[in-house]
Amino acid sequence: MRRSKLNGILALLLIFLLTTVLTGCGGKKEADPAIDQKQEATEEAGVPADQLIAKGMATDGFSYEYILTLPDGQIITHKMWVKEGSMRSEMESPFGEETMLSIVNTKDKMVYVYQAETKQAFAMPIDESEIDTTSPKDFIRDADPADMIYMKREIYDGKECLVYETRHEGGHGKIWIWEEAGMPLRVESQSGNDKLVVEFLNFKIGNIDDSLFELPEGTEIIDFGSFLSF
Repeated sequence: MRRSKLNGILALLLIFLLTTVLTGCGGKKEADPAIDQKQEATEEAGVPADQLIAKGMATDGFSYEYILTLPDGQIITHKMWVKEGSMRSEMESPFGEETMLSIVNTKDKMVYVYQAETKQAFAMPIDESEIDTTSPKDFIRDADPADMIYMKREIYDGKECLVYETRHEGGHGKIWIWEEAGMPLRVESQSGNDKLVVEFLNFKIGNIDDSLFELPEGTEIIDFGSFLSF
């Protein structure tokens, strides 16, 4: 009886040892270096990319200087105000005359181009206009955190940013996201030898008056479609 009991205990010990060895050799899944590297980068950043993007999408009512550097070196500069989807753009005229004022009214789905000299504004539907309605949110709205690789922290335009490398079809780029507000301050996009740079400088949040998105009192509004028909 004792011998039978001893044999049973030895059998249980043997099964336990075999199970432990097999688990150690083949039962444990090997770590994926890429996943480990991304996890370490996320921990270093301190803020997951998806949370940073969510913070930016929730931010509303802000102003900035929009600077677009095209691949050929041409630079286009606007002063922008954004609130609840509506936009106001002031751009120096390429002809050296007065400032060009454009107002995008998303409620009316219209764009108004104002001429101070004549106190007239040409009106056209947003989808028919060639007005640049790019917003900082456009660069984070469709961003996929899975394709964002954290690189470093960096002070840009006086604000602490998290810098990410990004991948897109046909190229790659970088994005500087202001940690406090979750808004992009610089975006670089490279496709072949062509490089596009977008900057949102002097970024300020709040104190955006609704009157900025209204045309001056007494403005004559001209339908741009009817104007072209003459």
